[in-house]
Amino acid sequence: MLAPVDGKDVFCEWPLTTTTQQSLELLAAAEAVGIRHLIGLQRRLAPGFRYLRDLLLSGYAGKVRSVRLSVTEPACYLRRSREVAFTIPSENFTHVAVTFGGHFMDALFTAVGWPQEFSAILLNQFTHITIAETDEVIASDAPNELILSGILPGNVALTLHVEGGKRNGFGMQLDITGTEGDLRMSNSAAFHNREDNRIEGAQGEGRPLEPMPVPAEYHWLPASGMPASALELANVYTGWLADRNDGGTRTPTFADAVRLHRLLDLIASSSTTGQRVKWEP
Repeated sequence: MLAPVDGKDVFCEWPLTTTTQQSLELLAAAEAVGIRHLIGLQRRLAPGFRYLRDLLLSGYAGKVRSVRLSVTEPACYLRRSREVAFTIPSENFTHVAVTFGGHFMDALFTAVGWPQEFSAILLNQFTHITIAETDEVIASDAPNELILSGILPGNVALTLHVEGGKRNGFGMQLDITGTEGDLRMSNSAAFHNREDNRIEGAQGEGRPLEPMPVPAEYHWLPASGMPASALELANVYTGWLADRNDGGTRTPTFADAVRLHRLLDLIASSSTTGQRVKWEP
């Protein structure tokens, strides 16, 4: 059980645990002792994602009709560094759908709403992984691909693809189609991006997407030259301090981790059974 240490708050990196049940137990323990609890789902606090959410709330795109997200990364390939060997066994709950997919799904669904129903495929194309430093070959049952299609609140079409081990042209691209306009967010490095996500948009019909720089007020931190992926984590601590001072709810908690755990459980179930699932987050 979790015990209070001088009433100190608790931070844990994502994933919170390897199972939903264990995460529920940690959430209950943290709530029982009355401490603040934070989960490292920092991507939702990136300036670009916060700005994107406000653009949608302001009606920039009109009524959203479809959301398409692609996340591709190079590290989880047939040959991997020893430092990421923990991604190989599925029981570690650190494969690409959980880590890269989890971070981006949390950020996306915080902005556009969580899926109401979907079907999913988890695919393992890399059944044997070689450790680069030693040439040791390890069997792997962890998926390197997640394909999901579903419906968001408001009858919005959702398509999502997370791919590990892409050799070239990897990164993230999010496209949102609305009745009055379109928005695109992208970066060229998926998770470990140096620059904040690029946002482009257009309203009306037949117009090119134009850059939409993130306004200064969305940058909680002073300029430092640090990569965006590091600054996103710093934003968690900045938001946590503001929440402590004003009682706000800016920062993700263990409850958010449990919700994402449950979604990933349903994704695995849909992939295993081939059935479309309905969900009430």
